[in-house]
Amino acid sequence: MKKIGFKLVGIFVLLLIIISSISGFLIDIQWFKEVGYLNVFFTSFKAKLTILIPSFLIFFLAIYFYAKFLAKNYLEISDIVYDKNDLKRRNKVLMIISFVISIIISLVFTSVFWYRILEYVNGVEFGVNDPIFNIDIGFFVFKLPLIQGILGMLITVVIVLTAVSALFYAFERAREGITNFRGVVWIKDGPKVRFFAKQVAYFAALLLILLAGVFYLRALNLVYSPRGVAFGASYTDVHITLPLYRILSGLSVIAAFVMFYSIVKKRIRHVIYIAVFIVLFILFEGVASVVVERFIVSPNAREKEMPYLEYNIEYTRKAYGLENIVEQEFDVKNNLTPNDIKENKNTIDNIRITEFAQSLEVFNQIQAIRNYYRFNDVDIDRYNIDGKLRQVFIAARELDNSQRDPKFQTWQNKHLFYTHGYGAVMSYTNTVMSTGLPEFLVKDIPVSGKISVDKPQIYFGEINNDYVIINAKNNEIDYPYGSGEKENRYDGKAGIVLNPLNRLLFTLGYADMNFLLSNNIKSDSRIILNRQIVNRVKKIAPFLNYDEDPYIVIANGRYYWIMDAYTTTNRYPYSEPYFGINYIRNSVKVVVDAYDGTVDFYISDKNDPIAQTIGNIYDGLFKDLSTMPEELRKHLRYSEDVFLIQANVYEKYHMKNPVSFYNSEDLWAIARYKNADGSETPVEAVYQVMKLQDDEEFILTIPYTVAKKENMVSWLAARMDKNLGQMVLIRFPKEKAILGPQQFNSRINTDIQISSLITLLNQQGSSVILGETNIIPIENSLLYVRPLYLRAQGGKSVPELKKVIVNYGDTIVMEDNIAKAISKLFATTEVPLPTETKEEDVKTLIIRADEAYRKAVESQKNGDWAGYGNYIKELEGILNKLKEKTK
Repeated sequence: MKKIGFKLVGIFVLLLIIISSISGFLIDIQWFKEVGYLNVFFTSFKAKLTILIPSFLIFFLAIYFYAKFLAKNYLEISDIVYDKNDLKRRNKVLMIISFVISIIISLVFTSVFWYRILEYVNGVEFGVNDPIFNIDIGFFVFKLPLIQGILGMLITVVIVLTAVSALFYAFERAREGITNFRGVVWIKDGPKVRFFAKQVAYFAALLLILLAGVFYLRALNLVYSPRGVAFGASYTDVHITLPLYRILSGLSVIAAFVMFYSIVKKRIRHVIYIAVFIVLFILFEGVASVVVERFIVSPNAREKEMPYLEYNIEYTRKAYGLENIVEQEFDVKNNLTPNDIKENKNTIDNIRITEFAQSLEVFNQIQAIRNYYRFNDVDIDRYNIDGKLRQVFIAARELDNSQRDPKFQTWQNKHLFYTHGYGAVMSYTNTVMSTGLPEFLVKDIPVSGKISVDKPQIYFGEINNDYVIINAKNNEIDYPYGSGEKENRYDGKAGIVLNPLNRLLFTLGYADMNFLLSNNIKSDSRIILNRQIVNRVKKIAPFLNYDEDPYIVIANGRYYWIMDAYTTTNRYPYSEPYFGINYIRNSVKVVVDAYDGTVDFYISDKNDPIAQTIGNIYDGLFKDLSTMPEELRKHLRYSEDVFLIQANVYEKYHMKNPVSFYNSEDLWAIARYKNADGSETPVEAVYQVMKLQDDEEFILTIPYTVAKKENMVSWLAARMDKNLGQMVLIRFPKEKAILGPQQFNSRINTDIQISSLITLLNQQGSSVILGETNIIPIENSLLYVRPLYLRAQGGKSVPELKKVIVNYGDTIVMEDNIAKAISKLFATTEVPLPTETKEEDVKTLIIRADEAYRKAVESQKNGDWAGYGNYIKELEGILNKLKEKTK
């Protein structure tokens, strides 16, 4: 009985070990089924198995039977007789060694090549041929990498088999009692020499044939040559390197047969001659290329390299999607009329004066409500508010258990009770309250404001990736209410059912006994995994690249996260590499339901061959963009990551004329700021609502200056509401000096009134924070806008927007808000500005009075008497207004 008991325990332990080792795999299957992408999981899994098993068998059979072949033939020519036990032991050793080598090679082969094989089989054509070999770009992107990889693997296998031969021979010689190196190598008996030499001949010949393939592929890879004045095959590559590679490829095939014959016939001199000849020919190619480059190309580079420079310009522009940029001339006249102001009022009303960093800080200080809530990021978007397209900041109030006191970070609190964030806040980007704090459209808990939400709970977001268990015996904490909390029970679709088997599976997989021991978990409780949205989406589709800044959207009474996904490669012929790639498309939009965790991939660029290929590999992964709900389509953006890469490329590749390009006659640079330490920082790309052509729309913009200068030369924009992804370039006249952002900043510093006030504000118990510069083209004029924040020194004071600096033509002003600044600017030119003034009600004045009093007390405690006096003065003014209101 004891033996049976031990056996049962052993079997049970073995089962636990097996389940534990495959727990991750079993959990993944259930998770992919839950999110509706089981086909994606099994497509990848099937591809890996389809490659792993045959490759292992091929490698194993090749190595094992070759080793047996060596053993059998060596014994036939050897005088030593081995008994059967020795032969069996040797066969076992050969099998084990072959198994280990084969499993390592096949695992490496599978991990490296499984996706390349899928691309090879499913790859589509680009419809564009390279200019040297006249082969479709799709061959270079989808097929050539696999061919090169397999060739490299074959060379590795041949080297491994050669090593197996050498090791076997050394092992057998050792068994014969010969252990010193000279004795092993120097063999007097002829049959063994011939046998071993024959094996070396086979492999040497095979390596030379494979070397012929290497030279042939090197010729194809000249389309990525960095040698000339631009990326891609240059004059020297085409006229010297290419023909010599072709000759080397042919010579290697001929040398393979000569090598085999020479080794078999033991004509070692011939072998040496062949090896030396190939090496010398390779060296000759290198020397010839250098000589031609130095003495023929360099003195005549402009003429010799011009055709290849044209290829580089053409293919770089195609690869980065720059060939369809719409160019517009913009003659800056600064002659706005009253009618212009009226016609562009919606643009002026949407000029952004609030800043991301400062707004995020304010949101966290006054709207986080509890220490376990946090706003991770502020996103910019546009909504139709009161019948007008308005630009807003929006941020999700997410759960962040890491901010809680460690003693309250129990397993139950983290996974059962505090399971989700709650609501979002939204504020205008162009206006603030009289206190300098944001004017909220959506705020507080429960959520209130101009946009209603049916499901304010946020289970999926940017911060927390901890799993949570829903539908447990206990209720979840929904949000703080009075001295307690409101409770909630999740009624969404997300989660894997925690039946008894799954509880065991998660216990082993997560090494956490709470799954088995917790009394709160029921048989129909569910566990929600991968709640961090970037990780969630990447787990489903790791073959896409993602913009690391998802943004929250309110649509149809729910919260959704939208992510931009883009495709890239570094295999586009003749395209200049930037940041490790030389092709990019913003082809996919990903939507994640913040409550259910549902993930949908929508293809926004059907002309992208890489996205088409992915769609062929994973059937049903992409949905047509037309099937996206209309309310979500209104909030689609163009990826800032993609836009910045394109903008960097366009600094040089806006020049289409190869002569101008070669001479760098019109080189641009993304505009920069000068920091206090003398270093420079590129300006940020800016999302803004403005009239680009007919009506106001949401666009992403960035300004260019002349390289190493500060004058602005152009302004690039990507459209979103109309013609999603279309890019427009506004060119400013070359004969006029147009202010760049740094020159605008210099004007701020040199304007006596503004600079004096900034200096004064910095000395009165507060510090000045200047925001980003916005440049707004209106008709044939330019407005430059920069916000000014004040932060009281000491304590946890929040930054408050106090002033707005605006430049128009030769005039610069600083006022409390945009409306006042525009009025002051155009009053000097007799251009009245239609403005709206908001009268503060009693409730708002009371809130302001309370805030001013609180800040005065805080300043007094910190010994900030200047700040105390300012706040008391502000309080006095508010109280006077209240008196007038209550008369």
